[in-house]
Amino acid sequence: MTSNILWLCSWYPNVDHPYDGDFIQRHAQAVSQLHKIDVLYVHKCEYNQHDSSFQTNKRSDQLTEHIYFNLVKKNNLWSKLIGLINYYRIHVNFIKQHGKPDLIHAQIPIKAGVVALLFKWLYKVPYIVTEHYGIYNPYLDDHFKTRNFAYRFTTKLVLKYADRLTTVSHSLGEDINHWVLKKKYDVVPNVVDTNVFHFEERTPHQTFQFLHISNMIPLKNVAGIIEATELLWQQRQDFKLLFVGKIVNEFYVLAKEKNLLDHVIFFEGEIPYQQVSQRMKESDALIIFSDTESQSCVVLESLCCGRPAIVTNIGGVKELIDDHNGYKVNVRDVDDLVQKMNLMMNDYSQFNLKQIAEHASQKYSYSKVAAQFSNLYKEISDM
Repeated sequence: MTSNILWLCSWYPNVDHPYDGDFIQRHAQAVSQLHKIDVLYVHKCEYNQHDSSFQTNKRSDQLTEHIYFNLVKKNNLWSKLIGLINYYRIHVNFIKQHGKPDLIHAQIPIKAGVVALLFKWLYKVPYIVTEHYGIYNPYLDDHFKTRNFAYRFTTKLVLKYADRLTTVSHSLGEDINHWVLKKKYDVVPNVVDTNVFHFEERTPHQTFQFLHISNMIPLKNVAGIIEATELLWQQRQDFKLLFVGKIVNEFYVLAKEKNLLDHVIFFEGEIPYQQVSQRMKESDALIIFSDTESQSCVVLESLCCGRPAIVTNIGGVKELIDDHNGYKVNVRDVDDLVQKMNLMMNDYSQFNLKQIAEHASQKYSYSKVAAQFSNLYKEISDM
């Protein structure tokens, strides 16, 4: 059985961005229940932004996070070259200092995966790649096929030589097979801390509350949700919508112009993980109206709380929803979203909230996901 595993991450929570890659951190926390994990993440930042060039966080006896700050003076070609050299030097020095791991687990092919490939060639260490990134979906403007040759070639090379590939959804795995290379993949979903996200009885209330949680970037189509809310408000006034995440002025102004702000639509900024759970339990249903999703951590969390979801019928998120736990809507179809929001309110009693939570917890808990990764590690170590 593999005993010492090095996780190489292209994203990870850090002092500058505490929520970046938090889904990867939860994966690491889950797997560390069964294996010793060292996480290595190199964070690019401006020179003199930090007093120290690295920090170490010992989360438990089984999980240690090593975060290095790759300091660059200017945003020019020379600084980028120096930053790239420093990036690989940090990884090589880490191996020299801590010894060769039994296995490397790289989070996404670019950056982390490239280092894993180099270490396989240099030190004969096998590696597994986990892909979360929805870049292979053609709905995105920066879709994989639009990237430069070096990016596409490197991604293909990293995946070709990986001992295993895991994706967070079947849709993502199939997109990789279509756009990059034919490669067998295992689906291992994102993980939910079910000690935090778990079922609690819904408090009866007259005003139905929808919830949207995201980083509010364009592909989340927040404007479309606001437009649907306006149309539904013209039909009925027994609901409200709470947005949780980065407050974007464009959407704040849009809600205000539509006379929805602070009586139908409410904005709350970024909040800690535990408070997200509380907002879900206070709400009745989640809305995700994205142009694409490789999966969706917030949908998993909502289901583990026993709250149904309305999601876009695309990508990995469509695999999470059936007639028992929510509804699917067509991409960018505002009228369809209005219809499904109305249906959710009218037929809410058909959902067995406790059963939704039980089914989701069986699939996305720490113990379930950790066991899936552990089995893959064992297969590699037995090769």
